This record gives sequence, structure tokens and C-alpha cells, in this order.
Amino acid sequence: KQWYQRRVRGILNMTSALAGADFLKGLLNKLLRIEITDGRIMVGSFLCTDRDRNLIIGGTAEYWNTVEGEPRLLGLVMIPGKHIVSISVDTSDSGVASLLKAYHKAK
Repeated sequence: KQWYQRRVRGILNMTSALAGADFLKGLLNKLLRIEITDGRIMVGSFLCTDRDRNLIIGGTAEYWNTVEGEPRLLGLVMIPGKHIVSISVDTSDSGVASLLKAYHKAK
């Protein structure tokens, strides 16, 4: 009975890992809005991640505390997972977001 329970748990863990991988694949090249611990907000196209939850985003615009101000354009950025506060898919129609969406669609 214990062997069977361990096998079922192993299959369930594998299934949830595959679901997580599918979720991340669905986010590839989507415009993400990432808030980090020092209050900055990064908006860029999701390119990859690793098992330490580090993210790499491209075509990145950096904002301080709000997306309303003037952004600083950074390009390719690696954000350490330990500094990420929140991640969301950016659907705003701000000028820079629209510009970045157009840039990434043209690729």
C-alpha cells in the first residue's frame, strides 16, 4: 500500500509540474508587469525563467512606483526571483506598453 501511495504522489507531482510548464509556455513573449522589492516596476516581454525563479524579460521599460511616469528603457533584463513581489500580464494601453506590444508583434 505504501509503495502505491508513493507512486500516486509521484505521478501527481509530475502532472502538476507539466501543468506549470504549460502555463509558463503560455506566457512566453507576453508583456509582463513585474513589481520588485525596491518599488520599481518592470514591463517587458517574458523570455525565460529557471528553477530559482529568476526571470529574463526583453524590451523592458523601468518605472518607479507607478506606470504613469516617464520610463527608462533598459532592453534585456534579468530579475532575481528573490526580489519579485508580483507578476501580472500587462494589458494597459499606456504609451510605452503599446509601443512595446507593437515592437514585439513586429518580430
